[in-house]
Amino acid sequence: MVLVQSALLLTLWKTVFHTRREKSAVIAAVLFLVANLMTKLPFSMAWIRYLAVVVFAMGYCLFRYRSYYEKAIFVLLLFYNFHSLSILVSNSMRLKVETILMSGMDIMQNGYQNQFRQKMVISVLTLMSVYSVLMLFMLLASICVLKNMEVDRRDALLFSAYSLSGGVLAGIVMDLYAVKVGDAVFYLYEAKKEMFWKIPLMAGCIFVGEILLIYFWRNYRMLMEERQERFVEEKQAQAMKRRLEEAEDFYGNVRKIRHEMKNHLTNIKGLAAGEQYGEIADYISRMDETMQGLECRYATGNALTDVIVNDRWRRAEKLGIEFEVDFCPVDGISAFDVGMILGNLLDNAIEACERDRQEKRFIRLRVKQKKQFFLIDVENSFDGNIRWQEGGLLPLSTKERTAPTLMTEHGIGLKNVSDIAERYYGGVSIKVREQVFHVTVMLQREPKSI
Repeated sequence: MVLVQSALLLTLWKTVFHTRREKSAVIAAVLFLVANLMTKLPFSMAWIRYLAVVVFAMGYCLFRYRSYYEKAIFVLLLFYNFHSLSILVSNSMRLKVETILMSGMDIMQNGYQNQFRQKMVISVLTLMSVYSVLMLFMLLASICVLKNMEVDRRDALLFSAYSLSGGVLAGIVMDLYAVKVGDAVFYLYEAKKEMFWKIPLMAGCIFVGEILLIYFWRNYRMLMEERQERFVEEKQAQAMKRRLEEAEDFYGNVRKIRHEMKNHLTNIKGLAAGEQYGEIADYISRMDETMQGLECRYATGNALTDVIVNDRWRRAEKLGIEFEVDFCPVDGISAFDVGMILGNLLDNAIEACERDRQEKRFIRLRVKQKKQFFLIDVENSFDGNIRWQEGGLLPLSTKERTAPTLMTEHGIGLKNVSDIAERYYGGVSIKVREQVFHVTVMLQREPKSI
């Protein structure tokens, strides 16, 4: 039974933690099995073996994963719950078989001891076989619903509470099998014959309830992920629409000024003919203010990215943020994708600088080419406060969520950047040094087919 328990627990552990056949995992499995066998010595009580398993598993988590104690507790409690439920059912079956086998025996008949031993062997084999089959079935069912499911800390705590309740209830029932009352002993199955079927039914209901809880929770998580993807796609479409509107507004203003230029020249000629030189200076000054709104300080090699970079430069300048650009023209990559990356990164940088109370606030944009690779580098000052997603890949947004299960637009920005980078066989690297936030996006020329 120890061999069966060890093999099934290791299988469940591998499913939840997604471990592979690596050297450390093999060594841990051997040590775990040895620990189980050693603690099954005659002088050892069952609780000693359970305690040894818990200590070993938690120690392995500390050494191998540095964290994820909630997942380890979930695995151990789930296994303990299934073990307790299997013991309830198999023990009920064993006692029922013993009752049937012993009913026709007479202690005074010849060969009673041999018959008794044979029937006890059948009883023990019944216990072991039913226990092994039930444990295997329960573990396979749980592995099927847990397969390819990322169990985070909230999931682990939710499932652990149910497993602990089921395990404790099963333990209480096992303690009531035989209870000493004064000088007599109360035997549950002798006093309550219906317990032969009620206890297995209760164990089955607890097991089905836990499997359904995991199954429905997994489907709920999948539904929320699909909802999240649609939400992200909508925001991407809105962001692309904004980029197009920015470009259209910019070039609309350019066309408007070009159209009005004849009128301006006519007005200036009229003022010059009347020798109204002071009014000419005022008129030209007002024209200069209008033209400054259309000034393109930075040339990126593409009209769309020109609009985005120069628009963010003007916003930063109004806020007193130092803005530096070193831009290499990006060829072979969609201008819309580059615009999405620049827009998201620069918007996030400006928002971070706005929250920063330092005197010197800055944003530095660099775009470089190395062979077939393009590196988009944004560095900005910020207030030093940052929280990371579980796993540490992307920082969490500092904005409040409009819905508890959805990202904010700020959080979507970096997610969009990461998705675009993956399409171009690239990635996103984020570094934080004191009060400087540094994002590097790497892209290759040929995107993945979507």
